[in-house]
Amino acid sequence: MIQQNQNIPCPSCKTSIPFDAKQLMMGVRFQCPNCDASIGLAEESKPVVEQTIQKLETLKSGDSK
Repeated sequence: MIQQNQNIPCPSCKTSIPFDAKQLMMGVRFQCPNCDASIGLAEESKPVVEQTIQKLETLKSGDSK
């Protein structure tokens, strides 16, 4: 399973922004604790991210489908 609580560097100030992958996929935006920047996932990116997560899970499980 993908870790739910992760961090990504702020695109503006490089401060670590904590985010939850499941919430990110549901459209939640996460704010930098240091500046006004926020991160989110564009609607058109969701299918690509979902496919990538599925492939990663398959690789981690050792299933070669």
